[in-house]
Formats: sequence, structure tokens, C-alpha cells
Amino acid sequence: MNQKYQINPDWKRLASQIVMPNQRVLLLGQSDVGKSTFCRYLIDYACAKSLKAALIDADIGQSQIGPPTTIGMKLFDNKPEGAKLNTPFGGYEDDTDDTSNKSKTGKKELNDGYHLDADALYFVGAISPLSHLLPVLTGTRLMIDACKDQEVDFTVIDTTGFVDGGAAVMLKQQKIDILRPHHVVCIGRPKDLDNIVSCYSNQNWLTLHYMLPHKLVRTKSSEARKKYRTVKFETYFADSELQTVPFERIRGKCTPFFNGRIANQKELDILTGLTEEEVLYAEWGHRTLSLIARRNLTQYATNHLKNYLSLSHIEAETHAYFEQRLVGLINDEGNTLAIGIIGNIDFQNHELNIRCKSGTVAKTIVLQFGDYRFPNHI
Repeated sequence: MNQKYQINPDWKRLASQIVMPNQRVLLLGQSDVGKSTFCRYLIDYACAKSLKAALIDADIGQSQIGPPTTIGMKLFDNKPEGAKLNTPFGGYEDDTDDTSNKSKTGKKELNDGYHLDADALYFVGAISPLSHLLPVLTGTRLMIDACKDQEVDFTVIDTTGFVDGGAAVMLKQQKIDILRPHHVVCIGRPKDLDNIVSCYSNQNWLTLHYMLPHKLVRTKSSEARKKYRTVKFETYFADSELQTVPFERIRGKCTPFFNGRIANQKELDILTGLTEEEVLYAEWGHRTLSLIARRNLTQYATNHLKNYLSLSHIEAETHAYFEQRLVGLINDEGNTLAIGIIGNIDFQNHELNIRCKSGTVAKTIVLQFGDYRFPNHI
């Protein structure tokens, strides 16, 4: 993990003001301005000051802690190795112009990613905050609570580059309100972020800081971002295995399935007759029905079934609903243990296969469905 990067003199000046016990720092900025690298520097600086630090990575599309689609938290408890400081990322130096930090090509790219296991994880199930504002807020807040449980001295929160538009402004402002950071660091031109932070400029419970992007920062293409996610997922699932889960052992979250009474064969035959499509699987709820059909049901068939059975709601899907879908594996304490990929599903025997890390299925009682689906090659 120790891989040096070139330090911007402004970083050290700002770090000396904000890195201290019982402080929480939130980073804001567009994509590719150096937020993640500055977060790593703050962690190094905190560990050099013998503080127990934590990094919360809420950049669900370009995650450095845990896999993409999740919000991860990593603890860094400085333990000196002899007389030498043990800085996690190896970037804290008294000399702010360390030319040894440059790569063979002449410079160390600031957005080169790190791949760290999370000490706590929250599954969002998407690679963009758009349409997932509440899960992003919930997950980030829960990671703050996890830091409190670990009695962390100094916390840094990294965020996505989603800062433009009404939804982005709402998300970031609500995040500031619910996380209550002591410092908000805005990286980029002030006018790019004033629509988010200007309302906090006269409030005495937080301090706003502005900083220009590092001179070595580079812009990543959408293809490079996609490749980064692919590498992250491949690394995460490298030691995974396909594991079988009986339907009766789990409950479903963010899905209409695995929560109702499973229909028997006679009921499936009746549903097939009413819809004129083969119904492979169904669950009954309170005046609701969730089913899997061989092919998509027509609107007429759905309405006919709903009226005939006096139901308030019907959820009709096909087998494709499950294919390669990403899920979060949650234990009996409500914590995300890991993420997995749904493989084969056997509706006749009421079993599904999940590719995930060994040992996690045995502790899983809830499957949280995400919106993200994997390419078949992963």
C-alpha cells in the first residue's frame, strides 16, 4: 500500500489547520480534481500525528475502499515501526517537493487507485448517486456511526464528483447536514461549488476551505473509469466461490421476492391458466402477488389477474430479473458482510447460487438487491 505521491504545498498548509483530534472532514469537488489523493494525504498526516484515523469512501463508482457500488470505511491506527512513522500510504513528508515520488514516466498520476478491504461496508447497489440519494446518505451516516463505535480521532469522507444540478446540490447539502463535518474542503474553482456551500458560509459549526486542484491531476475518460471498475470487481471476486442458498433461509430487501408465502404447484398451474404464460414461481403477500413467468406478461394479462384475484398489486418478472444481479449479503446485526453476484436460480427446488467470498453465505439472512448487473465475463 505504501506508494508515494507528490505533495502539493497547499495540502500541508491546510492539513496543519484541520488534522487534529475529534475532527471530521468532508471533501467536495468535481471528478478528477484530486479529492481521493488528498484524502490519502490527510490520513497519512493524521497517522504521523499519532491519531487513530478513518477514511470513508462514498465514491460508489470509483471506490478505493471496498468494491464499487458500496460505501466503505477503513481504519488506520498508527503503530510506529521502531523509530519510523508508519504512514499507511507513505505520502507524508516534511519536504513538500519530493521528486522521488515521480513515476518512471516523469510524474506520479494523482488518480491512480488503491484497492483496500473495508472494515465496514454499506451496499448501495449502483455506481451513480443519481436515483439512489437516500441509500448514499444512509450508508455514509452509518459509516460515521461505525467510526464512533471504534473511537476514531480523525475522520475523512471522500465523495463522488456529482456536484452539478439540483439533485446533486440537494444530496451534498443533505450530506453536510446529516454528517455534521467540522470542515468542508472544496477542491476546484469556488464558483463551481458555491451553489452547494454558500449557505454554510456564515454558520459557526463548520469551516469552509477552498483549494485548487493539484497540478498533476489528470482527467479520466469514461472508458478508463469503466476499466477501473472492472479491475476492482475482478480483484474483489478473485477468491470467491459459487454457494447455494435455499429460499427459506433468506429474506429479500429492495426486491418483491423472498418475503411472502411461496405458491404451491396447484397455484402455479392456476396462475399459468389465468395469464396464458407459464408461471415458474410466485409468492403471496397481503393482497399482493410477485411472480416469475417464462415470458413477459402483457398488460392485459396482469390487469386480468389482478382483478380476478382482487389483488392490490402484482409484480411480474422473468428469469432475467435475477441474472448477474449484484446483491448485498447482510447478517443478523444488519451489517453488510460482502457483496455477491446471483448465478443460477432453481425455482423448482427453491434454491439460488451466489458467487461471493467463502463463509459469508452461512452468516447471511438478508439479500439486498442492487440495480447493477455484471458483464458475463466477470
